[in-house]
Amino acid sequence: MTHLRKRSDLVWLSATVAAAFLGSLIPLITNNRFYYYDDTQAGAFGIWFEIGTKLSAGEWPLFSDSAWGAGNYAAEGQWGIWNPLILLIGWVASRSANIVVFSTVLKIIFLCVLAAGTFLLARSYKAGPEWAAIAGVAVTLTGFTVYIDAASWVTGLMVFSLLPLTWFGLRRMAFAEGNPFIALAPAYVLITIGYVHGTLMLVIVFAGLLLEAWLHAGRRAVLRLLLAGLVCGLIATAVYLPGVLTAPVTARSGGIANSGFLTPDLTGLFTAWVPGSLPQVTGWWGGFATVPLLYVAWFLPVLAVVDYAKVKAASRELTALWVVGLLSLALTLAPSDLGPLRFPIRIMPYVSLAVLLALAVIVSRFRVPDLSRGRVIVTAAIVLSGLYLAWSQFPSFRMAALFGGLAVGGIAGLLFFLYSPRLRPGLKGPVALAGGVVLVSMVIAAGQHVAFKSSPLPDYRMPDTPGSYSRQLPEAKGGTFIVGDPTRLGPEIWNETLASNAWYLNTAEVQNLYSPIMFAKYAEDLCISSHGWTCAAAAGKLFETDATTGKVLADLLSIDTVQILRDPDPGSGGALNGAAPNGWHEAGRSADSVVWVRDQPRLNTGQLVWSSEGTALSLVSESNQEVVIRVDRMGDAPGKAVLSRLAWPGYNAKGAVLAAPLRGYLLELDIPAGSGGKTVTVHFEPPGWPVAVGSIILAVGVTAVWSVAELVLHRRRRRRTRTGSAEAAVPAAEAVPAEGATS
Repeated sequence: MTHLRKRSDLVWLSATVAAAFLGSLIPLITNNRFYYYDDTQAGAFGIWFEIGTKLSAGEWPLFSDSAWGAGNYAAEGQWGIWNPLILLIGWVASRSANIVVFSTVLKIIFLCVLAAGTFLLARSYKAGPEWAAIAGVAVTLTGFTVYIDAASWVTGLMVFSLLPLTWFGLRRMAFAEGNPFIALAPAYVLITIGYVHGTLMLVIVFAGLLLEAWLHAGRRAVLRLLLAGLVCGLIATAVYLPGVLTAPVTARSGGIANSGFLTPDLTGLFTAWVPGSLPQVTGWWGGFATVPLLYVAWFLPVLAVVDYAKVKAASRELTALWVVGLLSLALTLAPSDLGPLRFPIRIMPYVSLAVLLALAVIVSRFRVPDLSRGRVIVTAAIVLSGLYLAWSQFPSFRMAALFGGLAVGGIAGLLFFLYSPRLRPGLKGPVALAGGVVLVSMVIAAGQHVAFKSSPLPDYRMPDTPGSYSRQLPEAKGGTFIVGDPTRLGPEIWNETLASNAWYLNTAEVQNLYSPIMFAKYAEDLCISSHGWTCAAAAGKLFETDATTGKVLADLLSIDTVQILRDPDPGSGGALNGAAPNGWHEAGRSADSVVWVRDQPRLNTGQLVWSSEGTALSLVSESNQEVVIRVDRMGDAPGKAVLSRLAWPGYNAKGAVLAAPLRGYLLELDIPAGSGGKTVTVHFEPPGWPVAVGSIILAVGVTAVWSVAELVLHRRRRRRTRTGSAEAAVPAAEAVPAEGATS
């Protein structure tokens, strides 16, 4: 029976993944760039490309002084420097012929992983295979996952896709004595992606499973979970410790506040079953979502046919489901800012997952055998109130009639299928149920993508092929700074400039890269945003004289090229129409931009840019993480020096002392008197680095030893079982009388 169930589950699992794959193609029917929006264009693909480029050059992407505010990859976390899957993605991305196709294929793969993990997890909670399949497909069609994570926030999609698989592995490890590798391998990949919301939800899963084990399974399961949690904690330490220790200089530290930005409310959540509901969620798009952002599944009202007395009796074995559901809901309804955590709606996919898992489990296990009039009334009340609230948020009769009609028709058909005595028993099998529900889900998804063709996040219309990113700024020399916001000028501007991490595909050494953390003082001084674009005033700021050093800021920043973009606001000419400063010349001009290049480029990014009077210094060597300086001459008094590097926590100096950063962000040294003829070495290492490296080594080591030990013990137990079975079979065989024998 176990063998037959495994074969049956494999068939159901394959069908679930196949259906999820087909569902992921639906957005492409109306929009072939659906999976290439916003942060995928501006952030993720550039990261992958740079990772692949560095790996091909034999480098590990840890730190880049020339990337300035975006160059502290260990503190950023989301570069996935510890993650073999991300490194592989980067290697492949750097060789891809079409960026949009690559991004689309990658995201569809993760959606299929999400479907598979959800199916396996639902089955582990004894959901029927048909309902596990329904949940697996439905979770890939939820509003936030489709229109935000899959379209743009790809790291969010990655960690969400891996969570059900990790959760399943942890349950199997704890409650079925499964090998810990099946839990810790996906957990490692999930955590080292570096998207903190995924790690936070994994912590909640651990909390739920520990309580579930304590109440339902026993001490051994608790101990196994605690050991797995220790390993995951070590991995998280390696990923997040450098970022935590770097936080004081970044823009991500802060308290608790609520601006209402990207915070859903209960009204929107109550209409999560209405496919066309446009909830009141304030975002970059305005006060109301322009897509069904909180949509979960049209069949949610079927929860009214569950016998909740039976659910209560079995609640202990479902503890983790309740814990994940309640805590994820609480986080979704939290204030907009919880320290470094922003945008509570990011947790919405996990609410959807918990709801769909719970539905699959309790409907398949605890559905009432007969549909009473009272339950029909409750279902009708839920449906009518949900339709009204959805209409009240976006009062369009056409939209309400179309999507409301589809959902109501699906619910009526589902209840008829489950409870009608008129339906022949041969037509009421699990395949027909799953097929019908998935078919309706696909039809609704197709309708959504006809009505809402794109993500509410921006499409910058960047080029599709890597080669299209090489022709911008051919005049650039040395460190380069872009003034302005190219996204306000239309897609034609990509012939002249780029934005954010797209610069990684270009040979220019541009400072304006994407950084979710930013170096706060640097960003404030140059009014540079997390995406790398700036205000128009940055042009004037670059050529101001620093009061402390008497040097122009562009000199201190080792900038040899400046591109100034047209400000589309009426009457704003600004620096675009001005002449190049002394020592610079105009190297290119169009209606939308002007390029200034230093007459004699210094090409000195990361090196010495100023020393105090009477102090003569010369460069011995320089790399991303280290600068060696020789003190050629200095007077009796101590000297000072400034390097064109951000003063990230983690720098240390030998032969000098780190001083307070110039302007709050440039690395400054105090050189002791009498240092003439000596060398000064400045080295960067991410803060807490020995602990991080030790943690990752220990985590991998414990995982390997534990997994191999479990494998050996499992094989021994199997041999003992076989031996015992064989010995028991011998006397049984001897007891059978020979043919022709008499009693």
